[in-house]
Amino acid sequence: MKTRWKFLNSDMLKVIAIVTMVIDHIGASFIETVLLSGSADNFQVLHEIDGVLRSIGRTAFPIFAFLLVEGFFHTRNRTGYLGRLVLFTALSEIPFDLAFYGRLFYKDSQNVFWTLVIGFLVIEGFESLYEKYELRRKYIVETREWINGTGGKSGISLQWMAPVYTGFLICLAALFTFVGMTAAAFFRTDYNIYGVLLIVLFYIGRRAGIHPLLCCIGGYLLFLWEPYSIGGFLLILFYNGERKWRGRGFQYFFYLFYPVHLLILGLIRVVFLAN
Repeated sequence: MKTRWKFLNSDMLKVIAIVTMVIDHIGASFIETVLLSGSADNFQVLHEIDGVLRSIGRTAFPIFAFLLVEGFFHTRNRTGYLGRLVLFTALSEIPFDLAFYGRLFYKDSQNVFWTLVIGFLVIEGFESLYEKYELRRKYIVETREWINGTGGKSGISLQWMAPVYTGFLICLAALFTFVGMTAAAFFRTDYNIYGVLLIVLFYIGRRAGIHPLLCCIGGYLLFLWEPYSIGGFLLILFYNGERKWRGRGFQYFFYLFYPVHLLILGLIRVVFLAN
């Protein structure tokens, strides 16, 4: 049931996310470079401006994580979805390193698409487990009904199967999450293990039908180290469930925007702030 205060569709959320992301990246790429150089005459003013820009930028990632999960459930081709994420992960790495580190390759930090790819793979594993759980649950129910229908006993031997199998799947889900967190930490992706856990949280909330408010509260508690991320979680609550009001070509604008804007920032940094 739609309510009047849920007025943001997925594209509106994406626009908000990329605008706040650009604001954040201006601070991280330009202002912090000047501050770290030690050549700023008005250090305190620039430091305060940078704080404002970076605080605004904390809005972006919760929205991107949420929309990744929404896209996961709505897409008809998850392989293609993953392929696009991997492609733009590769395309974004050099622009990312240029924009934030002023070099073509920096091994100690990777762009946010890495986090999205790892999170996607983890929830794809979750979805596979969920499908297996549903098949086994259906099998157990149908077997019990068949036994009862033939006049046999209710199949006491089947009673242990559901909780044991469920416990096994939960252990596998925990393993998938641990592997995803380990990968994020190893590659030092943007938002690291917290980004992967937030994607998992949004997936579980979506699959289990948990109210978005509870998911956002849980997400914000996970991101308390980034207190200004609260803006992103609040905006998610205004999501109306509508996916698109534009043509398919506009979809690629959102993918291309990330590496292109980083490349522009990186080139400006290298040309004008190299010294």
